[in-house]
Amino acid sequence: MNATTLKPTFFLLLLALPAAAFSQGEPHQPLLHLQEVVVSGNAARLQDENVMSVVRLNLAGSAEMRGLSLAQKLAGVAGVSSLSTGAGIGKPVIRGMSGNRIAVFSQGVRVENQQWGDEHGLGLDENGYGQVEIIKGPASLLYGSDALGGVLYFADERYAGDSSLEAALRSEYHAGTRGWRNTGSLKLSKNRWHGSVFGGYTTHEDYADGRAAAVPNSRFRTGDLKAALGYTGRRWRSSLRYSVLREQYGLTEIGDEEEAAAPLAPARERKPALPYQDLATHIVSSENTYFFGSGAKLKATVGYVFNRRKEFEEEEAEAGGGGEAALDMDLATLSYDLKWFSPTLGSRWALTAGTQGMHQSNANKGEERLIPNATTADLGLFAVADCYFSKTAYWQLGLRADGRHVSGAPHGQEGEEGYFPQLSKTYAAFNFSTGVYLPLAERFSLRASLASGYRAPNMFELLSNGVHEGTNRYEIGNPNLQTENSYQADIQLGYKNSHLEVFANPYYSYVLRYVHLQPDGAAVAGAPVYRYAQADAYLYGGEVGFHLHPHPLDWLHAEGSYCNTFGQSRSLGHLPLMPSQKISATLRASVAGKKMVKSFSIYLQEQYSFAQTCTAAHEAPTPAYSLVNAGAALELGFGRQKILLNVAVNNIFSEAYYDHLSRYKQGGIYEQGRNLNVRLSIPFFHAI
Repeated sequence: MNATTLKPTFFLLLLALPAAAFSQGEPHQPLLHLQEVVVSGNAARLQDENVMSVVRLNLAGSAEMRGLSLAQKLAGVAGVSSLSTGAGIGKPVIRGMSGNRIAVFSQGVRVENQQWGDEHGLGLDENGYGQVEIIKGPASLLYGSDALGGVLYFADERYAGDSSLEAALRSEYHAGTRGWRNTGSLKLSKNRWHGSVFGGYTTHEDYADGRAAAVPNSRFRTGDLKAALGYTGRRWRSSLRYSVLREQYGLTEIGDEEEAAAPLAPARERKPALPYQDLATHIVSSENTYFFGSGAKLKATVGYVFNRRKEFEEEEAEAGGGGEAALDMDLATLSYDLKWFSPTLGSRWALTAGTQGMHQSNANKGEERLIPNATTADLGLFAVADCYFSKTAYWQLGLRADGRHVSGAPHGQEGEEGYFPQLSKTYAAFNFSTGVYLPLAERFSLRASLASGYRAPNMFELLSNGVHEGTNRYEIGNPNLQTENSYQADIQLGYKNSHLEVFANPYYSYVLRYVHLQPDGAAVAGAPVYRYAQADAYLYGGEVGFHLHPHPLDWLHAEGSYCNTFGQSRSLGHLPLMPSQKISATLRASVAGKKMVKSFSIYLQEQYSFAQTCTAAHEAPTPAYSLVNAGAALELGFGRQKILLNVAVNNIFSEAYYDHLSRYKQGGIYEQGRNLNVRLSIPFFHAI
């Protein structure tokens, strides 16, 4: 299949559905973001009625299985992509922004796991999460620095129903990597007390690309554990949560294109070879909500995140075998979040106010240093007001002030790798957000917002001085970097009836002092030198989509979306690492069964990525490609016992392609080829 000439025929077929499909009938709940409660905003409301661009994606029990990493699964949402390093490492990209420009929340606290490192992944496992809310665009008002490009807010699975015990066993197999993923869960609720435990283990061999050639040392393995204890009183709700994730990822060493083009037989090994990363992330959080008789409430969250990052490079270095890691870094973060939600004032006004803070320390234990020993302290104050014109129409205005202090200890000698000067800097920012949601004519709605965001440069951008194995670059920081400030206008026009929903969501974002890496033409130890610099930039684009379930064919669903992002700078031209334009189209059929077969569903999907020719200097363009995926889900019942079986095939035609955001593209390494995925789930329920 020739990716450069293949047309998105499946998508055009969906657009050609007959007009008779728009006739009236019974409504059906859509797959993704329609009419879902937003828990991450300043007040609970339907997503359709929120002034921000928010999408909710279900993670628990999803019938569709895309990719090996959590970031690849999130990339199924229009406007979201994945910055990948192999099949297992992926970082989410929202409208062209990633890394420190995306704030990630888990267990109610911001996850700090050295996310500035492009060569390691999201640092979360989907096991135990019920959903993720994706906020597109600046969200610094509620979440502070690092929410310049958006927010990923992961919400845990709900506790078991009152006086019940719920459990589940799941096993998943990936033929493309001979990979296994086994997970289990146990949830219990009794007399206002709730508890849950989730655990899992994943292991993959080297993946095969679209030519059936193995990608050396692309193997990885992970293990996770999550536990939660909660109490629900009449005026007080509390939860205590803990999670740990251990990850080991092999790093493919990039060679020349001739070497990469030679097919290799898969190495049936699961333990990563050198070089590889060993990551561990611990998260402890306590969340307490107090309810007052007037309808007001106070929510207080305290969290502690500990991340340890190791990289093994030498032949004698083995995890647990006495060898020492070349890179060994500890990052400890203590944070708090305090919010006050007022009662409705005068039947029209509602106020939310709060404060957030963080103290973070980085310590080096290995011989190699990418950043110095350093500390970071944040403090933010904010207030948001909602004014309701009617039960659904409202206007929102918010203001926020932030401060950040960064200090780094000196190390080494000037001119040498690993040298860091003394650093002590303070950054301040003032941000605003305003927006409106208005029902227009019957079935039409308008959501519009204007928001600012900011991001203080991280220690890596300020003082980095060393080679990154995963990115094959020698990166040098810039201690004179200033804060990034973003201003985004976002509009969404929607139409919805019982059988059709259509939306169009354009946006425009202007970023002052956009931080970027720029090659300087030199090389150190064979690695090209890149330096951090700043230049004003602007990003624009949008998403359009539809969801159709026609009457009388209520069992049939058709979904489609188109998204694009363009980034430019006055001094640099096109910005680097901008995702290509994409079209996604899905046909889905779901029917209810009888007796032993409770339900059955199938889907067929095509994802078409346009050629990316809007590239920065020293960045190679990427040809177009098309991926076809298909799957089926079956629910069986044996008395009160259910068994769920899912089968999916991704990249059915084993397309050999490069994703534009792949870090292995520069070495001529293709993405994963055909992959058969089989998942078996056995849930249990018992009343107590």
